[in-house]
Parts: sequence; C-alpha cells; structure tokens
Amino acid sequence: MKSLKINRRSFLKKATIPVVASVALSSPSVLRAQTSVELSLVTSWPANFPGIGLGAERLAKRIQKLSNDEIKINVYSAGELVPPFGVFDAVSSGAADMYHSADFYWTGKNKAYPFFASVPFGMTAEEFNSWIYANEGQDLWNELGSKFNMKHFLVGNTGTTLFGWFKNEFNNLDDFSKIKIRSPGFGGDLLRTLGATPVNLPGGDILPSLSSGAIDAADWSNPVMDLAFGFYKVAKYCYYPDFKKPTVSISLGFNIDKLKNLSLQHQSIIQTACQAENQEMLSDFMNKEFFAIEKLKSLGVVFKKVPEEIIIQASKNVKSVIDSYAVDEISTKVRDSYFKFLNNRKSFSDFDISNYLNSRKI
Repeated sequence: MKSLKINRRSFLKKATIPVVASVALSSPSVLRAQTSVELSLVTSWPANFPGIGLGAERLAKRIQKLSNDEIKINVYSAGELVPPFGVFDAVSSGAADMYHSADFYWTGKNKAYPFFASVPFGMTAEEFNSWIYANEGQDLWNELGSKFNMKHFLVGNTGTTLFGWFKNEFNNLDDFSKIKIRSPGFGGDLLRTLGATPVNLPGGDILPSLSSGAIDAADWSNPVMDLAFGFYKVAKYCYYPDFKKPTVSISLGFNIDKLKNLSLQHQSIIQTACQAENQEMLSDFMNKEFFAIEKLKSLGVVFKKVPEEIIIQASKNVKSVIDSYAVDEISTKVRDSYFKFLNNRKSFSDFDISNYLNSRKI
C-alpha cells in the first residue's frame, strides 16, 4: 500500500468546506433547511478515465442535480490530491469526504473488504445487488466500514469481465505458472495457487507495465474499458471467461462524521443517487459490450478460452483461498453471509436465468 501524501495547500484551496448556518446545531444529524455544502470525492482512477471514472463524475452531477445545487462535489482523479491507493486513508481520516474505488484494494485494512468487490466463482452483478440491498450485505458493510469511520455505498458494477490480456499464448498449467500478471484481491491470490505471479497495480500503471515488460499479462475489466485502455496495442491475446473476478462492484466510501453532518434530506439524496448510478453504470456497460468486442476483433485481437484444466484446478483451490480471508469476526461473518446467499442461489439453479439462457441458444 502506497503511503498517503496530500498536498494540503492545494487541498485547502480546492477541497471541501461546508457552508454552515450561523447557528450551531446540537446534533449533526438534525435536518437543516437549505444548507449548501461542498464535498470532495477522491478516486482511484486517472483523469478522464472511461467507464468507472466517468461514473464518478456522473454521480457527482446527479447528486448536485437532485439536491437543486445544494450539494456540490469536487471530483479529484488519482494523484491529484492523493495517490490511487491512498483514497481509503484520506476518507477514513477526514482529509477527504468520499472515495470512489473498488474495495478489493483494501485487503490490507481488513480481509472482509474484497467480498464487497469481487469473489472468484462468486456472484453475478444482479445477485450481488440483491445481497446488498435485500439481504445482509449492506448491514455487514456498515459494520465493517464503522471500524474505519466510513459508510459504504454501492455505485456501480462492471458486469462481465475478461480474464486478461496476454503477450503470449498459454495452453496449460505449466505455461500459466511462468506468467507475471496484474491481478488484485482474491483473484491474484487464486492465480498464485496456480503458479502465476500476481502483482497489484493502479489502473493507470497497467499499460506502461505491459509495454515495458514489467508484467506479462494483466486483468482489468470488461471489453468496453479494456478497449479504451488500448491493451490490444501491446498484448495480442485476450482470454475469457473470468472465473477469478467475474464482475467488479464499485463502491463509494463516505466519512461517517461528514455524512452525519449533512441534513437527513441530503443524506437521502446521496443514497438515492448512488443506487441510480449503480444501475446506470451496469446498463451502460452492457449496452456497449458487443460493439467493444467487435472493435477489438477488427483490431486483430485473438480471443481464446481459458484452458479447462486451469478452470478445474482453480475451482479446487478456491475454497482454501477464500477461507484464508476469514481471519476475524467481521471477515468470517461476511464470508458466511456471502456464501449462504450464493449457495441459496445455486440451489435455485434449475429455475434460474441460466437455464433460460441455455434454452435461448437452441
């Protein structure tokens, strides 16, 4: 984890200073009328980042519009105020108000966090939404975040992701064991059990590392974002499906003290905006996936299925990897709840959408 560095002079000039009423309030959560507030949102994404980066900008605009311009959010790209992996500490400490990121980056904070981003052989985007909104997911996320002075909101999902971009073909486990690949969180740990060497890099560092040969391969996201990143320029082979990171949920971490200092109306607006952005991001990606794949094919990308022996071996190894993340009370509770929900979904598979999708191929 990179150390947290904040340009405090720049931050004080540009970041968030609430415009408060002249009369102090005895309780921070008291509903206040027509109080304008300015908030900072630090992200793990480079400037003008396609997909999830634009999602952060869209969320900020949505909140401002829904609040009738009473809430203004200043969005800062990775490195503008803090490093991409420094956003968690910035929000936890109160140096920034919110972060926009993926929670598998915070394994070093608590091993429960990756369950709220992506789990190998885990939930689809729709199943994850259900666990968060209708089951125990949000309550457990609240419990986890409270340990770091944060409240978390779901603000997006990549939908189906690609397994990764590779400079050279691999055909078996022996080939795969020689690969150094950018892959964070659970996915990286699972690939390590297959002999590969995973590394964790911020999004903006992936293409340069592939170009220089510092890594042999990288997983990132869905076809839309991978096309925009230009991975096809340095890696000819793209493999699928992505069992290690089937989808990625994007999260908003909000400093609890800053959140409670908002009016109840403003808190409700933020929650509603987050739910709307979660759906819009997934819908946007699904709408663009087909065109992105066709474009990548036209650029000479070779799409290949992950060899079956690798998937089979990974499926045998995954339980031990996941169990290694249950190291304390909260991470164990999150793991158990996640898989209780997922296993219930699996038991419903005879009546699930998967059977319909199979019938649609007839």
